[in-house]
Amino acid sequence: MKNLLVSEIFFSINGEGLEIGKPTVFLRLSGCNLDCSWCDTKYANYNAVKKNIDEILEEIERINNGIKSILITGGEPLLQDIEELVEILHAKGYHVSIETNGSIYHDVLLKIDFISVDIKTPSSKNETKDLNIFNKIVDAIIKRNGQMKAVISDKDDYLFLKKFINENSFNVPLIIQPCWDKLTYKDLYELYTNDPINNNVRILLQIHKVGEIK
Repeated sequence: MKNLLVSEIFFSINGEGLEIGKPTVFLRLSGCNLDCSWCDTKYANYNAVKKNIDEILEEIERINNGIKSILITGGEPLLQDIEELVEILHAKGYHVSIETNGSIYHDVLLKIDFISVDIKTPSSKNETKDLNIFNKIVDAIIKRNGQMKAVISDKDDYLFLKKFINENSFNVPLIIQPCWDKLTYKDLYELYTNDPINNNVRILLQIHKVGEIK
């Protein structure tokens, strides 16, 4: 049975995107291939504990409060081999979501129930460039379910995002979020209303930060 490098496992409320407000078990895996400037989970790269799948499942079952919903996040979860875990979670009746930074594709995405992929804007210092990989992830979202997500720190980020969307045909929902402590919701609202992107957009806050919860 495979081992995974785990940062933490906890029960909370999903704070972002189309699954906002949903009670969820979070499985945060350790390690990331990017180093985004505004990342709020850099600690996930340094406090890894090696756990086998049985140990992970036991902890999930212990804290899930009867909720069969799990979000695999990071770090970047696609750096690790999660396929066996995903298959077992499905066999146990879990709805499995994943958050990925958009720089890695793996066929395991075709087994995920809800895929959230980031569009990295310039302020992240890791802007999305590899469209071959990104398009494969979007194709997986179309086949399964999910969203694109972008964090906006300033007008340059917004203009980058608009150009990125306009130059490509992404027929999936786009979630736009203001970067915490850098841009207010009102600022983002004004950027959008003065220069709309398309009609497949949701402008949302990260409610776990608003509510000061994990």
